[in-house]
Amino acid sequence: MTHHAVSTTSTDQRETLVRREVGNLRLFLCAQLLSHSGVWSQFVALAWLAGGLTATGSGLGWITAAAFGPLLVLGPWTGALCDRVDKHRLLMTSQLLLAGQAAALGAVVLLGWITTPMMYRLTIAFGLIHAMETPARRAFVAELVGEDRIQRAVSHISAINAIGRVIGILCAGTLIASAGIGWCFIANVVIYLLTLSALLLIRRDALHIAEVVPERGAVRAGLRYAWNVREIRMTLLVTGVLATFGFNHQVLMPALVEQIFDGDVGAYTLLYALISVGSVFGALWVARRREVDVSFLAGAVTAFAGANALLALSPSVAWAAVAAVVTGFTASLVVTASSALLQRRCAPAMRGRVMAVAAMVLTGGLPVGAPIVGMIVDYAGPRVGVLVGSATALIVAAIAIQRRQTHMVMPVLADRGVHTVRA
Repeated sequence: MTHHAVSTTSTDQRETLVRREVGNLRLFLCAQLLSHSGVWSQFVALAWLAGGLTATGSGLGWITAAAFGPLLVLGPWTGALCDRVDKHRLLMTSQLLLAGQAAALGAVVLLGWITTPMMYRLTIAFGLIHAMETPARRAFVAELVGEDRIQRAVSHISAINAIGRVIGILCAGTLIASAGIGWCFIANVVIYLLTLSALLLIRRDALHIAEVVPERGAVRAGLRYAWNVREIRMTLLVTGVLATFGFNHQVLMPALVEQIFDGDVGAYTLLYALISVGSVFGALWVARRREVDVSFLAGAVTAFAGANALLALSPSVAWAAVAAVVTGFTASLVVTASSALLQRRCAPAMRGRVMAVAAMVLTGGLPVGAPIVGMIVDYAGPRVGVLVGSATALIVAAIAIQRRQTHMVMPVLADRGVHTVRA
């Protein structure tokens, strides 16, 4: 009887913990939906603001660099910070700072004080906050659920992020057309405060908080770990190169709409929203898989190359709309699969640093590639800029497949007595 009572109590405690984990995950999904809506609404508004102030493709590229450059530079240090501090509280602090930045940007636009240098300074402020928030948000997923449910949680969060992107882009287009860019930034203040409210409701007693172990040389240790683990290294290489030269639609889409299709903000928001719609289905498709590996990632990158080429060669907005959905679907396969693979292969004590490096190569690649792609648009046109992304995707997919085949052959050679080295 005593053993039965203890077993029953243990089962009840486990069920209670699972219910609390599910509740926390739902709250985090709500927070992610709100936060991503705000971020993408703000980025769309910034793109149109930069286009109006600079009137060049390079200007759009540099505003992207200002927003995501700090993550590229500071990623290893913000990742080490995430492994040392409470990620939940760090996320809440970030939402307050983002609300303040959006309020300042909205105020100077509405008052007519905005200038190009001021726009860049305030965008850099957003980039600094983003550099701190991004690795914390990615690593916090593993504290919400157990190790066995990380891949599904990552996939659901990716789908929610894509939905938030759709909502943010559509809301930005509506606000810009009806009320002006300034009110788009002011609306983001409310969104960030609502995100903070959702984060405050998360139950801390159900979190899987990793033990913080003080470590000297934490940044070097994180970079060394990410490089030495083969699957992590290859995943970072593939996604980093693709993010630098393939995921530049925030620069390419305005130019494609204006120069090729002779469209307006409505066509721009439609195509960008359709990319996000495709992303939702891509993330949900990955959630149905039991496992993802580098081979699956290489296949997803190859599919993206084809879909992106269709977008580049579309003769009209209608054809581009279809291609945009497929491009979003395949791009989401790449991003979701890479995130799930990194979460599953990473040691808990290294998760903040590895996810910071992942954010660096995925998001931080934009400030490197965006100005280059912007110059390509200025000199060769937006179609060529999009096709550069497809060509790059094919190259990195071929490298990933070749390295995968090499790794599979090496154990066979070792069994035959042939000396091998680590891949």
